[in-house]
Amino acid sequence: MPIGQETPPPRRKSCEACKLAKRRCDTAFPTCSRCLHKGLPCFYPGRLLETCADVIANIPTSTNNDQTIDLFPQNDYLRPIDAAPLYLSNRDTPLRDLTILPPQDRVDIFEGIPISQNVDLAMTRVTPPRQLSEVLANRLQFAVDVLQNIPKMVVTENQTPWAHRQLYKSGMPREMQDAFTCCSLYMTKNDVNSPVLMSIFDTRINDLLSAAAPTTPLGLLARVHALILYLIMRLFDGGIRTQPSSDSLLAVLEGATLSLFDFIYIPHPSEPREILPIAMDPIMSFWESWVFQESARRTVMMVFYFVKIQHFLHGKPLSTCDGKLGLEHAWYQSAHLWNAQSAFDFAVAWTENEHFIIHNADFSGVLQNATPDDVDLFGKMLLVTKIGINETKAWFYSRGGTL
Repeated sequence: MPIGQETPPPRRKSCEACKLAKRRCDTAFPTCSRCLHKGLPCFYPGRLLETCADVIANIPTSTNNDQTIDLFPQNDYLRPIDAAPLYLSNRDTPLRDLTILPPQDRVDIFEGIPISQNVDLAMTRVTPPRQLSEVLANRLQFAVDVLQNIPKMVVTENQTPWAHRQLYKSGMPREMQDAFTCCSLYMTKNDVNSPVLMSIFDTRINDLLSAAAPTTPLGLLARVHALILYLIMRLFDGGIRTQPSSDSLLAVLEGATLSLFDFIYIPHPSEPREILPIAMDPIMSFWESWVFQESARRTVMMVFYFVKIQHFLHGKPLSTCDGKLGLEHAWYQSAHLWNAQSAFDFAVAWTENEHFIIHNADFSGVLQNATPDDVDLFGKMLLVTKIGINETKAWFYSRGGTL
């Protein structure tokens, strides 16, 4: 084993470079022998090349303006990835490389919602959707209302609760551009232009499904975002019944989302908060990486959440668990961090405001210690689903805020 490498812990999976190249990996840490020899970036599923704490710990105590410190690899999410297929078949599922939680450790935000109930949800272009039953309205109506407004939010705000406004500032991948255009058209849809728009939707969706696999993590994330948007527009517009079926799109969406796990770092609430350096260059690198990472983390959570809602609204029982909500996941609940639109604003929010890590859908830290200003729209959606609309309103009110 090369000097400076540690003995790997048990059960470490092959690194991404070896796995995609179908080469044997000796799983040495932090870099396997093959990647060290070839000068390849080496990282293992679910882990960044280096954590923020690892990099900051190695920052010199004094720097000058001529020195450049990479807090995270520069634009790592833009780097090409191997052209091997990103969507694996059921015989070679990515689930084998992910952390699967035992049943007793899983926290289900849908807990308590009836597992079998006929839902008559009428989503029309002109009138609001018919109200769900009382118990469903208490847990899901808030999220349904948010999702129904997503196409407009994409066009007018260039963001969603799971995709940061600055995510595509350096360039929006083509598949997301097409979805963005379809959202714009969706907002203008009427009985006259509907046939033309449906044809455009068909073409764009089929173009996405027939396109080659994305070659960068950002491209993969953009594909997931585009699929989410197409499925949302289908869900809320009975006229959009393009081919392939929604079930086929969901299968592609889930496969692409599982592939995202290879590029996502999962934080834990027990991790100490990193102290940001003073120099702006490393802060900029950290912020840009955080924007991608947090968008990816939220997107993964949103996909599994959306799939659950889609299954429920189509009358499928929630008791049938496919295991995906048992995956380890986490995201930052901090409206201050999420709403920061510059590296400087992000650094101020990181330093001056509390932020919470929602690990495996556990909101206990937020409910005990957060303020209403800490909770953004994504957090509100999941919190209402978790504890109910009235309970969430009461929590906000007790702390001087409103939902």
